[in-house]
Order: sequence, then structure tokens, then C-alpha cells
Amino acid sequence: MRKKRRKPWPAECVWPEPLIEGEGESWDADDARMLKLDAAGEELLDIKAYFDACVEEGRLNEDYSLNEEWGRGVDRPAADWTPEVGEKYWYDGFDIDAWEADLSSHINLLKIPAQPLEQDPVYYLRDVTGYEFINENLLRQAFTRRAFAEEYALYGSNEELEFIGDTVLNTLVTREMAKQLSETLQTLPEAPFQSVLDEGELTRLRNEFVSGEALSAKAAELGFDRFILYGSAEEHSEKALEDAMEALIGAIMVDSGWDWDAAERAADRLLDLQIANPEELLKQTFYDLFNAWHQKRFGAIPAYELTRIKVKGKLFGGPYQCTIRFQVPANDRGLSADQRFDVEAETRSKAREEAARRAYTFVVANGLWMNLTDAGVIPRFEDSINQLQELFQKKYIDAPSYEFEETTGGKWHCECLCSGVNGYGTAASKVKAKKKAAFMVLVRLLDAAGICRPEWKEQMWAMGEE
Repeated sequence: MRKKRRKPWPAECVWPEPLIEGEGESWDADDARMLKLDAAGEELLDIKAYFDACVEEGRLNEDYSLNEEWGRGVDRPAADWTPEVGEKYWYDGFDIDAWEADLSSHINLLKIPAQPLEQDPVYYLRDVTGYEFINENLLRQAFTRRAFAEEYALYGSNEELEFIGDTVLNTLVTREMAKQLSETLQTLPEAPFQSVLDEGELTRLRNEFVSGEALSAKAAELGFDRFILYGSAEEHSEKALEDAMEALIGAIMVDSGWDWDAAERAADRLLDLQIANPEELLKQTFYDLFNAWHQKRFGAIPAYELTRIKVKGKLFGGPYQCTIRFQVPANDRGLSADQRFDVEAETRSKAREEAARRAYTFVVANGLWMNLTDAGVIPRFEDSINQLQELFQKKYIDAPSYEFEETTGGKWHCECLCSGVNGYGTAASKVKAKKKAAFMVLVRLLDAAGICRPEWKEQMWAMGEE
């Protein structure tokens, strides 16, 4: 039973108003067989097929009435015959009018009336997900905000579907990561399950796909906002896009009877779950780097304020401005302890990343990234590895990490990363390449602390040319 509408369905809405029983178009068996139907719909088609078969064998006449001549001279007269299925439609013959009325009523409660292809949300969403809905009304519900549902007296919104989709997406991405990044080794009984990444890295990698920012960005890229039914007082938002993406996955799970393979195929098409290069996705960003530094120094991460910039009078669809407010250590450079930068970019993540990069560059350029003034370090190439380790043990810096790669020509390339500063070196031996990388990091750390001498920089660059 439909609630009484508080107001007429919005004009030119991309979604037609939900039908009630008795509304909609007429369907015949041939058209219905081209649709994906539920069990009740398939049962109705089976009834028609059964009676058609009876006509073909001669038990029924062309008008579906009983053929009185069938069975003459056999033990069971034709007059005593009753159908094996569809008894409710048998009244001295198959009542095809009643059957067609039931079929049309049932299909119209499952399917949304077709629209021109360029405007049809059902066609578009089937194309992008690769999933054909049985009950297409679940699609409209997946894009219905609670404010819209209350305003137009609908029985529900997308919130419950969103709840399901959120959990399902986390599971699907976790399962895909396990398939691509782990293995079970029978030869390692103490720990058969082995993953390429540790727990923290796996969590960060999963967030690259299922975070609110990632989901809303994908939904915006796919043009989902034009399908969302907002309340008249609501503004278009990234949160609504995120919710719609999750609700769409939830709707697929409900419609498919919890077919995980169907949901995974749809999620892969929507989010591209192939993880070809996890290192790139996990690469430390300026946002991570600067937040960690600020947290360690001042006990809190910087304040990021993100706002959408109006374009041609419209709030939704424009670039973002990110305002970052952060602190710097007490200094003799005349810099205020409180700093602020404003940057613009086309997405939230890019605006936030650029704001953090600007802040990081500012702090490093002013020699305030770290305090090494009392460390008494004079970088020496031969001792550079031990000098870095000593600074770490004295808690001046984070633990240095080294990565090696053998290059063409039989040489070794070493990358060193420490406290947000990187260095590199190439040499005929791994040890010398490591020393070069450690020396470069030492010099850059001292430079970031504002106590680097010009001759140390000259030596660093000269070694890189060897």
C-alpha cells in the first residue's frame, strides 16, 4: 500500500515515480521471457509454457479450452482432465486473460518503465556494474536519500542498503587483497599464511578503495550524482556519493540473493580492484609525512579545512580549496608559531596533499624540520651509516631504511629514507652505494635543521657524479 504523497513527484526526475499494483503496461509471455525475473515470475512463465505444450499435443484447443475428443476410448475421459500446474487459472480452460493480468502486475512491480537510453538510469547502471537487476526498484532505493523519502512519503531510503554495502565492500576488497597479495605455504607449519604486506599496510591499502573519499571520487567520476534523489533542502555532497556507491553494492547483494561473485564482479568494475602495484598505492604522502611530524612535535595533526569552490554559481562540481593551519617550533627567524596556507586542486585528496606539501617545504626551507643543533654531527662519508644509526639511537631521528636494486652494468643503487628525508647512491658495491645514500640523508637532515654547511652539500653532489 502506497503512502499518501505529501507533494507531487518532482518534474523531470531521472527516476519515475514508484508504481503500485494495477499500474503499468501490459506484458505478454514473449516479452517477459527477455527479462530477468524472480522465482514467482519464472513460475508464471512456466504455467504459460505448460498450457502451450498442452495445445501443441492436442489436449487443449487453440483457445486453451479442453479438447473433448482427446482421450476418447481410453480409461480416463478428457472431461476428467485437470492441469498439473496453474490450477488457479483453470476454469473449463486456461484463463489466459487472468494469467496475463497477474504477469503484468508482477512485472510492473519489479521493473522500472524504460526511458530513452541516454536518460535511462537502469540501462546506465546495468552497463557500469555489469549486473542486471531482477527488482529494479532496488536501484532507485539505492539512490534515495532519507530527506527525499520523508519529503515524498516513501517507505524507506538507501540507509539500510548502504549499511550492507559498507560491510560487503570491506569484505570484497579484503578478499581480493588476500588473493593477490598472500599465499598459504604448506612447508611453513608455524605460520602457513604469508602476506606480502603487514597488517598496517593492508589496512592502508584497503582504505585506498573503501574510504569515503575514494568511494565518493569514483561515484563522481561515474556521474552518479545525477541519479541521487536529494531532499529539496539538501545540498549535493561527497557523503551522498559515498552512500550511493555503498548502497548500490548492497542492492546487488539483496537482489542476487547474496551472490558474492556477482557483487565482486560489480565492485571490480566500479572500483578496479586489481592491485598491480601496491607499493605505489602505499607510497608515503606529504599528508602522512607532515601529519606524523606535527603530531610528534605538537601532539596533534594540523587542521585541514576543505571547501568546494563555486563554479558558475553552482557549489557542486567545482575544485576544492584546502586551508591548512599548523605550528612551527620557536625560532630566531621571525616566524610566527602559527602558520596558514590556502591551496586549490580538483579533488579533496589532491588539495589536502598539496597543502601538506606546501607546509612541509616551508618548514624544511626554514630549517625547522628537526632539532639537531646539539647533536654535534659532522657528516663523514666513511662513517655515514653509523652516524645515522647513532642519531636514531639517541632519538633524534626515525630509524633509517635502505632498499637496494642491481642496475645495468653490474652496479648497485641504494635508496635511504629517514624522518621524511631521502637519499640515494649508486656504486660498484652495495656497501659503497649504501654509504652514499646515508651521507646524502645526513646532509639533507642537517639542511632541514638549518645547520648545514655549503661544503657538505658540495661533497654530497660530487659523490653523486662519481
